[in-house]
Amino acid sequence: MEIKTVTYQCPNCNAALEYDNSLGKFRCFYCDGVFEERDIKNLFRDNEQMALDENEAKLSAEQTQDEEFAQQSALYSCPNCGAGVICDSLTASTRCHFCHTPVILSGRLSGDFKPDVIIPFSTTREQAESGFNKYIKGKFLLPKGFKENAKINSVSALYVPYWLKSGIFDAEMTAEGKKVTSWSSGSTRYVKTKVYNVERGMGLTFIRVPCDGSRRIDDSLMESIEPFNYSGLKPFSMSYLSGCAAEKYDVPKQEAAQRIDERVRQASEQLLRECAKEYGSLENVRIRVAPRRQTYVYALLPVWFLNYTYNGKDYAFAMNGQTGTMFGQLPVSGLKKFLFGAGIFLIPGAILMLAKLLGVIANAF
Repeated sequence: MEIKTVTYQCPNCNAALEYDNSLGKFRCFYCDGVFEERDIKNLFRDNEQMALDENEAKLSAEQTQDEEFAQQSALYSCPNCGAGVICDSLTASTRCHFCHTPVILSGRLSGDFKPDVIIPFSTTREQAESGFNKYIKGKFLLPKGFKENAKINSVSALYVPYWLKSGIFDAEMTAEGKKVTSWSSGSTRYVKTKVYNVERGMGLTFIRVPCDGSRRIDDSLMESIEPFNYSGLKPFSMSYLSGCAAEKYDVPKQEAAQRIDERVRQASEQLLRECAKEYGSLENVRIRVAPRRQTYVYALLPVWFLNYTYNGKDYAFAMNGQTGTMFGQLPVSGLKKFLFGAGIFLIPGAILMLAKLLGVIANAF
């Protein structure tokens, strides 16, 4: 099936428009025209709706979902040069591989796959690259010459699909709490242990707990660049995707809910344990978290991905496209790791030997 595409042209020269992260406005890189967000959205609102209506008219929402998941690739025609380009079945926004025009595959964002909200990029490619250089600075365990020999393969701005869950929960904990006291009398040492039945409960409100909706993106990598500032959420508009890549979700809401519920349970347990910190230890801990009310929002959130190669091995680095929070995989020097580990054991011994030596010297005087 050929997919209906949308692109945004400059009102002045008809070249492709892109969303400029640093300006927070739309910009034509051909004539250098700059346009307010509301003007572009108003100008192209009809085009967006026509593209969505045309795609939804071809297939029912259920047929569309079944077909798109079944196929491993899809063909689209670039509205600028007419080239036919193959992309995978999850891509929602990309560039023409021939003329580099930003192209949005509107059919991928209709029906159940239409996002509710989006956070636009507020950081630039230059900030992502400089962020990577700052991130590796001062990392003691990096191999010698890493900065000079690491080769950056690609830097890409991607809107990652996310499920955001909000809700009110009842959290309860039961456990055995122990308080231990000890004292000495003469040469005898006594230990007294008191055991208590501990019960704690509270009502908790969680707002927009995230889970990324893409299977091919590492969950731990995405969680490491949280949190996003949700005050930057905007109603979804395809115009924000111009010039950036975007994916639709392939993790359904019900599956994402399991991961979110586990994060809610872990946070609830931490809060409940803090309410029982007067006990020296807690054993046989049982936690129950039950939702009273919950809602879901489908969002596209901005992430910079930087892929680089060192000694023939690929590494991934990500930066939050809104806040600038960074995290990535780094190689470790085996020699430095050994020396660092050895130092942990040798330094205390050296300090002890020095203390004994000073004691001997002091006794000599």
